[in-house]
Amino acid sequence: MPENDDFNFTATEMNIYVFLISHKTEVIDSNLRDLAKQLHVAPASVLRCIKKMGCNSFYELKFNFRNQQVVHIDSKKNYLIDIERDFFNRSLVSDYRTVIENIKKIITKSQMICFAGIGTSGILAEYGARQFANFGIDAFYNKDPYYPYQLMNKNKNSMVLIVLSVSGETHEAIKQIISLKNLKCKIISITNTSYSTIAKLSDINISYNVSAEVFPNSINVTTQIPVLFLLEYLARELIK
Repeated sequence: MPENDDFNFTATEMNIYVFLISHKTEVIDSNLRDLAKQLHVAPASVLRCIKKMGCNSFYELKFNFRNQQVVHIDSKKNYLIDIERDFFNRSLVSDYRTVIENIKKIITKSQMICFAGIGTSGILAEYGARQFANFGIDAFYNKDPYYPYQLMNKNKNSMVLIVLSVSGETHEAIKQIISLKNLKCKIISITNTSYSTIAKLSDINISYNVSAEVFPNSINVTTQIPVLFLLEYLARELIK
């Protein structure tokens, strides 16, 4: 994904943004004028925020929100992961070759690599950092969404943050990314879809596009096998 330097919100736009990602179903069922009225802002303000989110129109935003709706599964049933159909039957090497080359260019210019994630993605962030270290690539991980990166002594424009997120809509991670982008830090993300907020915030995004699965109690059990593959593949490509 190309670099996006437009994701610099004003205070009003930040309020609009938080409402949009927190009320997706309501946004899908609304029109622009009624939504702006509810937010006590002009429709043009909503559109400016939407464009900074990477969408060209209100219609495109609603389309993306619809695509982000997940499959809710019954915990009493025995579900088999159809990962072969969803992921490994694709021509993976050719699909990811260009984006991996672009990631290599960014990482080789960096002085610091940090993997970040929350929950299961945090565990995978730790695995990614260790895997990089195994291949002699200096990297560390962070599972704390409130970690004060801005207080670190090193130049942020020489840092690469590799963010792992299934939904790509984790509020804490999004705020952290926005803060780091303002400090010129490079953002690489691995998410399930390319139209999530974190994907659109990133300088480069890798999406694996498998069927999302969430239990009725909101626990996300979407398979993370593709993430493991991508972390292994990326580490090996970087040492070539």
